Amino acid sequence: MNTFVTNGPLTDWNDHDAFWKQDFSNRPYGAGQDYETFSPAFRFGYELFGRSEGRAFHDLSEDQLRAEWNAWPQRGHLGWDQAREAIRDAYLRSDIDHPSTFDRVVHK
Repeated sequence: MNTFVTNGPLTDWNDHDAFWKQDFSNRPYGAGQDYETFSPAFRFGYELFGRSEGRAFHDLSEDQLRAEWNAWPQRGHLGWDQAREAIRDAYLRSDIDHPSTFDRVVHK
């Protein structure tokens, strides 16, 4: 069960990291795995959102993402096929919690 509580957008990596540490085991790819293995994928997804100009994850080029992941020195031992869903999850969570997205929703 996830007990992580926030009173607003998660504005930096440390907030997201705390969430993923608690919620990781609830994800299908987290079964029988340790958080440290997937932490680089969550971080990559979080950073990817920041440089993707608000585009939907499914609009990004998978070939380009795979190449970026494979070139990313912090990726650890995960291949793209193992990391993809964690990257997507972190990207989508960044979309939900990104301060500018929060401001657009609040100020409509």
